Amino acid sequence: MSALHLAYLNTHDNRPWLEIALKYQNRACSAFTRVLAEMTPENCAPAFLCSIFIMLCATAYPCVTQDKHTFEPLSHVLEIRQLIAGCAFLFEQLSGMEYRGDLQGWLKYKDDEIDQDGNPYHVQESQIKLRSAIIESLQRVQDKFTSLGGPNQTTYQNTWDILHEAIKRWPFGGPNGGIIAWPINISEDYIALLKSGDWVGRVLFLHYGVGLHLLSDKWFVRDWGRRLIETVLQSQEDIPPIWTETITWTKEAVEL
Repeated sequence: MSALHLAYLNTHDNRPWLEIALKYQNRACSAFTRVLAEMTPENCAPAFLCSIFIMLCATAYPCVTQDKHTFEPLSHVLEIRQLIAGCAFLFEQLSGMEYRGDLQGWLKYKDDEIDQDGNPYHVQESQIKLRSAIIESLQRVQDKFTSLGGPNQTTYQNTWDILHEAIKRWPFGGPNGGIIAWPINISEDYIALLKSGDWVGRVLFLHYGVGLHLLSDKWFVRDWGRRLIETVLQSQEDIPPIWTETITWTKEAVEL
């Protein structure tokens, strides 16, 4: 993680740090696999922390490298989905233990207006405006997909609910983990719609990208949302008229 952060800070020559980050990420994954095979109450807490660092490194790597040729948004989201699922599994195991060690105070979420040190959260006015704009756009999207009808309404609505809740709670995560944890909360049915090129599914995915833009001040996210939207829309496929205005808005929201 430290090597990736140094790669982020040294953009003019970050290859050495990226190589170090990959080397230690690979070592961590190998060691982590061995630990998982023999999980005990004593190593559950360290394993939980390790899973978080592995997930954050996987999230940060494409953002730091800025390599557009190997960036495939859906594949990366599905990878992150699996990693977050691993974190969630270990969290559940740890939460069920009678003694949770030094992590006792961390195994809960806070949803108020101060951070863990008691200081008020500071967010930029532009971010607050963007959150409001996303919520308004999501409402318009809901109206449109409801009017379309069809057999996928339940999948659309469930996905919309999760995304709307994550955006509404920003900058807090809440019980579902917030915007960055959205991939673990989506259903297999929704993923299947995305893979098939379903336009409602795609529009919701683009709004997830705009939501990530709310986290662009975090070094391990940066322009993830903008790149996701740019890559998804780079094909020359015709946009259905009902979604033209929405697609234009998503691009403007992330300054494309």
